[in-house]
Amino acid sequence: MVTAGSNTSAASAEEMATDERIERVQKQVRTARGCERLLKAKIAALDAEPSVMEIRANVMILELEKEELADRLRRLQAGEAKPVPSADREAVEAEVTEWKRKAQRRKKIFWDMWAMAQDGLSEIKSKEQLWEELGLENVDDE
Repeated sequence: MVTAGSNTSAASAEEMATDERIERVQKQVRTARGCERLLKAKIAALDAEPSVMEIRANVMILELEKEELADRLRRLQAGEAKPVPSADREAVEAEVTEWKRKAQRRKKIFWDMWAMAQDGLSEIKSKEQLWEELGLENVDDE
């Protein structure tokens, strides 16, 4: 015959064993989740790197470009480049000189206008504030 006291102690022992199993399983689940996170991070890192096929394709493209550039360099070193006629060179130099003069005149006009604009604004704003507000690049003074 089984008494009531022995039933409760057997039930509590069973509950304790079940609780211990639950704790072990929960610990295993936490460990497994940690491993899963590590493995996912490793997979992401591997996915971010180019594959061997991509690297080989890139190397082939770079080798072709290198060959083309080396061939072009050989032709230039061998003197196969067409010389620029002196008339064309003089025309280009004259155009460059003309544009330099235009740039200098425009720069002078800018600084003259800047001086006039700055006369009325000197007490209100600093030069740097005004330039920033106008969206101008920092250019050396005259």
